[in-house]
Amino acid sequence: MITTVPLLPFPYKAIKGPCKSLYPISSKIVKAFPSLEEELRNMDSLLSAKEYMSASIFMFGFYFSVITFILGTWAYRSEAVEGPEGWATLALVAFSISLALFLYAMIFPKWLFSKKKVELERNLLFATRHIMVQVSAGVPLFDALVSASEQYGNADMDYGEISKEFNKIVKEVRGGKELTEALEESAIRNPSQYYRRVIWQLSNSQKAGTDVGVSLESVVEFLSNEQRIMIRDYGSQLNPLALFYMLMCVIAPSMGLVFMMIASTLVELPLNEGTFGAMIVGLLVMQVMFIGIIKNRRPKVAI
Repeated sequence: MITTVPLLPFPYKAIKGPCKSLYPISSKIVKAFPSLEEELRNMDSLLSAKEYMSASIFMFGFYFSVITFILGTWAYRSEAVEGPEGWATLALVAFSISLALFLYAMIFPKWLFSKKKVELERNLLFATRHIMVQVSAGVPLFDALVSASEQYGNADMDYGEISKEFNKIVKEVRGGKELTEALEESAIRNPSQYYRRVIWQLSNSQKAGTDVGVSLESVVEFLSNEQRIMIRDYGSQLNPLALFYMLMCVIAPSMGLVFMMIASTLVELPLNEGTFGAMIVGLLVMQVMFIGIIKNRRPKVAI
């Protein structure tokens, strides 16, 4: 759930008044981000797109003023900046930093939306299998959703975002909404195509009055095959990554160091502690990069 703009230095309620005065500007700028409204709605945001945009504009102005003041004070006291071009450069630096923060606020809902998709698909197979077993045993679909939701508070039955979404469905049905309608709305507001496929299968089976357990068997088999394919693809990608890692982080530094030591006996090379320190820092950076690459390529499945 989104309740405020990230990196906003004040609570939204405290700046709601100034933000309202920015509505005319935010209404125009928000047109450049057509997906913002849908992303905020799917993340159960308490702010509309216009409110979120106005708060982001306020944040941009605040950080631009603060950064400009800090840099200007430093430049004035140290006399490090001379002429209009120097002051313009400081203003450009403040503008660039503030713009980067503003753009981060714009992509934040999309990042949360993508993260939610990953979390939904992580435990989808086990949650679907849980419902299939319950329904096949004669438990009504609604009760099966209740048992898979987070409402029970049982760690063995908690499927993360899946449980949270099922809990929303349960609350809506208990509030008087039809189960099929609650299922369809859940499928619409969530980004995962696999999750939508499961929910549409439940909704269609509920409407047609067919056996939900039989319908879910094919879905469970499909999800299992998809996860096997993703894990197999990940395994096939590890071999070239491991080879590239050996070349860049083991062989190249070792041979480069030997070559530099041999070359230093023939010509004068500036080999000192700083050179070797830079090599160590470079190796550490490459290690972190490879860890990040391997982590990002890992399939988001619970095994």
